[in-house]
Amino acid sequence: MSNLPKFRLLSKKGNKVIFQLEDATPAFANALRRAIISETPSLAIDEVIIQENTSVLWDEMIAHRLAMVPLKVDTETYDALRELYEEGKDPQVIFTLDEEAVERPKTVLSGHLRFEGVEGAVITSETSSIEPVSKNIPIAKLAKGQRLVLTAIARMGTGKEHAKWQPVGPVGYKFKPVIRVLKEDLPEDYASKIIATCPRRVFGYNSGKLVVLNEWACSLCRECVEAFPEAVEVTYNPNVIQFNMETLGTLPPEKIIETAIDVLIKKTERFSHLVEESVKQALAGEVQPQ
Repeated sequence: MSNLPKFRLLSKKGNKVIFQLEDATPAFANALRRAIISETPSLAIDEVIIQENTSVLWDEMIAHRLAMVPLKVDTETYDALRELYEEGKDPQVIFTLDEEAVERPKTVLSGHLRFEGVEGAVITSETSSIEPVSKNIPIAKLAKGQRLVLTAIARMGTGKEHAKWQPVGPVGYKFKPVIRVLKEDLPEDYASKIIATCPRRVFGYNSGKLVVLNEWACSLCRECVEAFPEAVEVTYNPNVIQFNMETLGTLPPEKIIETAIDVLIKKTERFSHLVEESVKQALAGEVQPQ
């Protein structure tokens, strides 16, 4: 196995992406998954200043709803905000909202948030693009005469601090199934029983032979092996791993993967540096080895 895993994009449809790692290890796959979910910085509303709220919802409930609104950021602005965040700085993205139900009841939506700019960073509203992923997320319902005025401050953070900073929804992976047909030349009625046993329709029958139609469709349930051990063998290759990932639309999937890998590289470098320093101190007699 080579030192570096090979990455291959299999499909991308909207916010859903499927990619494959070859020459990888289960440990690396798990580390990448955890980095994608909980260690990739993203932007979320973290503080809400209520100027006026005559709706039936408490201030805290409105703040919670705003915090869970995914914010879409262009990659250039994201890189600038992430760099400041990793330096320990606190850039703040400012939104305002001022809505009133004048003549009839009104639903306040995420699209009513107005981006005012970024404080603590050299980013202007003319060159940056920060907005809710969807403009139709309900925040509050106002009866006639009610009003909601607030300022929302978004900050960078990671999923391990709070779920609002997770840039993705479900992320899963599985090892490549390896399926061997031990007896290809089988009577059609016997092969049909094997085909019907598989809940994922992995097998087919072609030219008098039992064939594998799609290995990746196999869920490794091994029902076929339990029922027909003399005809089928199912194992898996832990060094070929397929990821299924769905983002929240805050960043392009490839940007999230790239950032997660960069996070892992930086953590590895920091760990390596700490080990080297500890070894040097131990050799110099400053630290007694455990």
